Amino acid sequence: MSPEEGAPDAAADDAARDYLETTIWAEVDRALSGITARPVTDEEERSVIDLVVRVPPREVVTALRALRDAQGMNFDYLRSLTAVDYEEEGVDVVYHLYSVETRHNVTVKCRLAADRLVVESATSVWRAANWYEREAQEMFGVRFEGHPDPRNLLLPEEMTDVFPLRKSHPLAEIEVLQGEGIAYEEGEL
Repeated sequence: MSPEEGAPDAAADDAARDYLETTIWAEVDRALSGITARPVTDEEERSVIDLVVRVPPREVVTALRALRDAQGMNFDYLRSLTAVDYEEEGVDVVYHLYSVETRHNVTVKCRLAADRLVVESATSVWRAANWYEREAQEMFGVRFEGHPDPRNLLLPEEMTDVFPLRKSHPLAEIEVLQGEGIAYEEGEL
């Protein structure tokens, strides 16, 4: 059977195994014991700096807390939290973590279904998640359950059904050309 027919690709498996041996996956795997997590080994989705790990939405906060608290991991710094819109496939919520002590980087991703953009808030793990989550909520429409202050951060308060960073968001027409009508009326010069 060829790889196209469903047979495992031994070369790809070997490449993935070789890649993981150069990362901190063994330690991360131990820290995430009992949590459904898998490392990203696909060359197109890997990061140059971070080990990328996928976790289901229902377990993401448990995984984040485990990475923060695990002996030898100590991911004490949430570098950023953002989202990526994959349209019909859903939205990835992406957590970039850093350990000041070990100088390791990990990216945790969870895919939310397009019709259920809800995940538990990470503010109980890092207070810094507060503003990141507020931004992801208003820009992508992701709702963070248990968030202490879900008000809009950047957009007007009444703007709750428009998500500017979604791929489906239409580009608005430019109503006024740059510099038009600023200093002189037309024909004054």
